[in-house]
Amino acid sequence: MLFYRSADLLITGTHVVVLQPVEARFHLEAIQAPYVLRHARGVRFRAGHEIRASYEHADVRIYFTTDRARFSAVRRALIRALEQRAHPLPF
Repeated sequence: MLFYRSADLLITGTHVVVLQPVEARFHLEAIQAPYVLRHARGVRFRAGHEIRASYEHADVRIYFTTDRARFSAVRRALIRALEQRAHPLPF
């Protein structure tokens, strides 16, 4: 099942695959306690939105963007994907 696809990210029923800027693959069953961080706008950069989680006993960045609309779409897709797994988590 496909929940989200873009040039930089793919969310399926089993994995979150980051394609850019650095490739990474996260198995949905291993994603624990996902949370959102919002980064304040700075003088040289726009405000950022980040999804982090515990993954194999490490705190990892799942996704980051400065585009609020894209972030909302990715967050919703990840919520749907996590709800489909055997042990859904609130997020």
